[in-house]
Amino acid sequence: MESQQRKSNIWHPSRGFVFAGDTRVVYPRLPTTRFYSAPAVVSGSENESRVTSGSGSLGENLVAADNAVETQHVTTAVPVSGAEPTPDDRTKPSEASIEAHESAAVGEAKEDPADMEPPFTPLEYKIPPDVFRAAKLASQDSPESYWSYNLYRGPDENGDLNTKIKVHYCTSQYTTERVLQQYFMDEELLGFDLEWEPDASSAQGAKKNVSLVQLASKSRIGLFHVALFNEKSGLVAPSLKKIMEDPGVTKVGVAIKGDCTRLRKYLLIDSRGVFELSNLYKLVKFSTSEEYQFINRKLVSLASQVQEYLRLPLFKGSMVRSSAWSRALKMDQIVYSASDAYAAVQLYATLDHLRQKLDPTPPLPHFVEEGKPIRLADGVVLPTAEEAPPQETDTGANQTVSPSEKYLDSLKDTILIEGDDSSEPLLLPGQSSTKETTTKSLPSPQQPKDKRVADAEALAAEYRSNKPILANVKQNSYAAAYQLRAYYMWHNNTDLGPKEIAALLRNPPLQTTTVVNYILETIRLEKLPYDGARLKSELLSCVPKEALSSWRYYHFVGKNLLRT
Repeated sequence: MESQQRKSNIWHPSRGFVFAGDTRVVYPRLPTTRFYSAPAVVSGSENESRVTSGSGSLGENLVAADNAVETQHVTTAVPVSGAEPTPDDRTKPSEASIEAHESAAVGEAKEDPADMEPPFTPLEYKIPPDVFRAAKLASQDSPESYWSYNLYRGPDENGDLNTKIKVHYCTSQYTTERVLQQYFMDEELLGFDLEWEPDASSAQGAKKNVSLVQLASKSRIGLFHVALFNEKSGLVAPSLKKIMEDPGVTKVGVAIKGDCTRLRKYLLIDSRGVFELSNLYKLVKFSTSEEYQFINRKLVSLASQVQEYLRLPLFKGSMVRSSAWSRALKMDQIVYSASDAYAAVQLYATLDHLRQKLDPTPPLPHFVEEGKPIRLADGVVLPTAEEAPPQETDTGANQTVSPSEKYLDSLKDTILIEGDDSSEPLLLPGQSSTKETTTKSLPSPQQPKDKRVADAEALAAEYRSNKPILANVKQNSYAAAYQLRAYYMWHNNTDLGPKEIAALLRNPPLQTTTVVNYILETIRLEKLPYDGARLKSELLSCVPKEALSSWRYYHFVGKNLLRT
């Protein structure tokens, strides 16, 4: 009897238990989707937790699924991946069975409802739920699937989210000044970015190296195309300089220090109130997870931050990056450059909101120009890490796709091409206006430049053209244009001291010590001539005694200009 049972109870690795006189194969009851391994069929969390590499761990998961063994007739069975079925192992599944399996799999693979909700923002301009859902469900790598300023809506007169963000594309200094005065002067927070020719060298000048300046508030975006400005009227709108040099206006962006260095070098704009988003990103993210060791000043790409906190990929394809930014912009360039600047505004608002919810609450990171490390909530100061270029993340499988005509046409009502001489904006093809275009010219807001400033700028430009910066030499081995300007103002005008120069260069005036350092650095780096008596009485007298022993002033101390 016992021997007969051993023969009738047979275990077969591909059949399971087969009892005497019964050809039915008995398997544990398992959820259908556990036999699938494609991420498109099984939801991410379920797929990761239930389907593991290696037959051993997978088998354990399957057996643990249901301890009850049923003896009902099984019409279909899907083998574990890697086990090759034989013809007599199972019967052909019915169409109804296949439909049931697929329906169950798709049901479990539906998107998480929370993932369809738009990202939180404390600003009044938000992404409406239906707009965000449409972007999430758009075809991968289509223009509609990427994050853009055009997704956001602000309240109209009834409080409904119907107001779109406006983009002002300015191609002259005149219209830049008008747009800045009309829309941006009262803003305390602005997104900031620059574009320039990818292959530009420092010898090619401002138009190639600072081709496009982008500023964004919560409701408007300004694209100021410096490369198209008439040099006779100047490349710098006074209001742009005022905004960038005002520490009371926070300018936010990624890798913003390098952008501001370009402004200083080529347009003589000494930016203040400059804020690096990467610092706030790391402070918030790693304070939340208590991984404080990862908080440093290394840069994080804008695309990575947008993907994580604004929850859509940021288009940054190679075709856009390598565009000719010194020429008149195409529609796709306008859209993407506007989105970069506006992303900075939304990211700052979101990250700062999350920072304030931390308990204890860490202070905001310092402005870039202060050069200070990031602080934690308990007052611990993290060691400073050198900034490194942000690593670009692949936010899409194909970023060479160009936006369709239909997509670009849908954005025309958000973009105003500002004319050169008219107070009315020029319109894109297909746009109409209810207002008649006026030819009445507004008085130029630009104040006449002091002759001594203009003369110094001309001398600085002439000097640099005769002594260009070599490509293989570090930039800080040369005096910048703004430093040369201060030197020539001081050297050629014996009635001007650093205090007077500071007042001429900016309103409100620069710090006197800033002008002193500009002049001394120019003399040290360029070996330019100077009056020793004036240098001692007007410049070195402004330097604190404890600072005179530093290497920066050794050049002058070594020439016995300091005597006690």
